[in-house]
Amino acid sequence: MLDVLDPYTLKRTLERVNELRRLAAVSSDIDFLRQARRATLPLPLDRPQSVDGEVFSRPRRHRIEALEGKRVAVITSGGSGGCVALIGAARAFEEAGIRPALISCCSGSVIWGAMWAAGLTAQEMADFSLSWRPEAYLDIQWARLPRFLFSALRDFTGLAKGEAIERLFDKQTWSRRAAELQIPLSTIVYNMDLGEVEYFGTARTPEVTVGRLVRIGIALPLFIESVAVHGHLYVDGGIIDLFPAEPVIADPSIDHAFGINFMLPRRFEAEDMTGWQTHRLAVLRASRQLQQGYHLELARRSRRQLGERLTLIDPIDYTLLRGVSFYDLFIDRRRWPQLIRQGYRATRRALEAFGSAGGRVERHAGAETRRQDRTSPPRR
Repeated sequence: MLDVLDPYTLKRTLERVNELRRLAAVSSDIDFLRQARRATLPLPLDRPQSVDGEVFSRPRRHRIEALEGKRVAVITSGGSGGCVALIGAARAFEEAGIRPALISCCSGSVIWGAMWAAGLTAQEMADFSLSWRPEAYLDIQWARLPRFLFSALRDFTGLAKGEAIERLFDKQTWSRRAAELQIPLSTIVYNMDLGEVEYFGTARTPEVTVGRLVRIGIALPLFIESVAVHGHLYVDGGIIDLFPAEPVIADPSIDHAFGINFMLPRRFEAEDMTGWQTHRLAVLRASRQLQQGYHLELARRSRRQLGERLTLIDPIDYTLLRGVSFYDLFIDRRRWPQLIRQGYRATRRALEAFGSAGGRVERHAGAETRRQDRTSPPRR
């Protein structure tokens, strides 16, 4: 009984209460429930989801002289379906004629970071992503669930297997291994057996396939099962560090890095909640600070270590990924074209600002205003 008073247990209890409150809020959203059902229990009569595939206008080439001949890295945070905005970022890099020397990613951003590293163009990335159906990358183990329950969850590490998305990427990339990628890729992973953060990818695990890297990237504990590599079970390392900058920090040959943040508050600055204790359910409100506190602190430390070598980009409204919306944005692709365009605009602004000032500017490109976030730009 006293285990309930353990600090980690108390913290997790507050998180669960908040999750239940958000679940109650969205449970009346018929559209969300319909999308969740389609993703987890697809039926033969389900029609394919209609998604706008016209994402980009004509390319607008431009040179960034300050970055010519430089080794540029891209660091991407996690952020579920919000990470699809990375496709837009890739388009902005293409137009500037910049090919990253390294892509470091975690969680959902591994999906699109792996595509970029494999050599797909931004248009190919968009076409591939917008053609998916949820059942193509979510394989819930409903048939095995009774066995797990009767065996007291023996051998259970997650409700979904993740094999579908591994097959999807192996097919798209011809089972390419990390060593064969056109752009070096690094992904942060967490060794569940040893309780250690590790890095997989081109440098550390050249023999691991792209499909396996992506599968580990989306392996959220309990939701998607752990993935076996070299005799150990691994899950997404974004549960520990949501802005995996370590490979870039450790590489002195990198001249500049662009950090693309999808899920943490803008500029890694927490919301000012002064006076929170005077509100109703004050402790639950403040628990949000506790939930993201260590992620933010690790991200700030990385920002300080990179210093002038880092430009931060916040392409989307991070509040879109709170609570159950984190999952909704992953299974419902209808908003993806808008997010892709936002990623493009924010990254292009950052590159242009960097170039116009010769790299001597305060290196941050914020998300568009919320009014702009909720509208799509006219296409040319």
